[in-house]
Amino acid sequence: MLFGLAYSGVEKLCGLLSLRHFTRSVYMQYANYINKKTIEHTKYLLEQSRKAVFKYYTQVLDRHPDEDGLLDVDVSFDGTWHTRGHSSLFGAGAVIDANTGLILDYETAGKVCQLCNYNKARHDRKEMTDTEYARWKECHAPTCQVNYTGGMEAAEAVACWNRSLYHEMRYISFIGDGDSSAYSAVISSNNGEGPYGKEHIVEKMECINHVAKRLGNGLRNLRKETQTVKTKSGKSVKRSLLGGQKKLTDKVITRLQFYFRRSITRKVNTSEEEMRNNIMSSFEHCSSSDTNPNHHLCPKSSESWCFYQKALALGKEPQSHSEMKVSFTLLPDQLQLVRKVYERLTNDDMMKRCLKGHTQNPNESFHSRVWLYSPKHLNTSKNKLDFAVARAVSVYNAGYKDSNIYESLGIPVTKITEKYLDNKDKMMDAPLKKRMRNKRLQKELHYTPGRH
Repeated sequence: MLFGLAYSGVEKLCGLLSLRHFTRSVYMQYANYINKKTIEHTKYLLEQSRKAVFKYYTQVLDRHPDEDGLLDVDVSFDGTWHTRGHSSLFGAGAVIDANTGLILDYETAGKVCQLCNYNKARHDRKEMTDTEYARWKECHAPTCQVNYTGGMEAAEAVACWNRSLYHEMRYISFIGDGDSSAYSAVISSNNGEGPYGKEHIVEKMECINHVAKRLGNGLRNLRKETQTVKTKSGKSVKRSLLGGQKKLTDKVITRLQFYFRRSITRKVNTSEEEMRNNIMSSFEHCSSSDTNPNHHLCPKSSESWCFYQKALALGKEPQSHSEMKVSFTLLPDQLQLVRKVYERLTNDDMMKRCLKGHTQNPNESFHSRVWLYSPKHLNTSKNKLDFAVARAVSVYNAGYKDSNIYESLGIPVTKITEKYLDNKDKMMDAPLKKRMRNKRLQKELHYTPGRH
């Protein structure tokens, strides 16, 4: 089950090692028992995690519960699917506290039940009477694996938000990507009243990684626009208006995207105007030339990152703009098209949603752990996914040693197992620390999972 191979893995391993193994029905009995114990242990760890979040908010952030005992917390939410696209039959979503990085709740979703399909086929073949089939459906309903209708991610989000009050919490800030259907489903739940009524509206916050990514997508879409020109030989060809040497190359767009994100992180918890000016300073800086230097938004000091303003502050002659690492030269009307992309992503509403500088990196890290226990290239089921998600949640919040369920299963923990789990806990952040040694790769850490 930890390898995600299910009964086929047991059958293959035991068969190749000439070991007698149990039948599929016996495997399912034990698998269901292990699944039950794993979910119970995960629920216990989630309770401890929520207590830790309460303590952190009251002691560190000085944010206390209201008179009803409900605590307002900032969370991020994102869904993940077993297969790509909207055709996936199984998926999961998790609510993660933005300030501690701990998972507070999760939900799994499935829209197919193998047992339902099996008995429906039996009924269609007249192997079950209408009365027997109806009685079976009534008894099977509480354990049916189909647990949602409509959008999978939206259903998962609504379920988590509706349960938050039972945990004495209000998920008052929703950190997600810009086109998240989950947020719309949350605020329109309960007949448009939202999960907490009109008095406590869930606020949408942006993942700054997704905002920066939208800048890159917008500039690449601009570069796709072409015009027909004639070559020296008289042949008509289509060429990009904004692409080519000294224009919006892949390198330039990637660096502008990185500068956009870094400008946001520099002005976290300031104001919309400060954040917008810092973002636009990178655009004006990179589009400047010797004949048209636009550095009025760049920091004016001898410690400035802008070579032009730094030289002026030191009383020196600025070097040529041709020596800049990242620069592009466009015609005024072409430059205005690029400016419109920046202006669309730096309006007051967008800047307000980016002021806290939150990301969905913790969710991406959690997703990568889920599919270790239920690989995407193998078939899965709702029970298998439930085990994978519960196991991933417990490991993510508590580590390998504290999430071990050997004792609840009656299996003794030997020194070898304990040493292995200790080593796994020590190695959880090792890839992150290793990558930090390479400064060229530091910018990639904004897009890679690494939260523990």
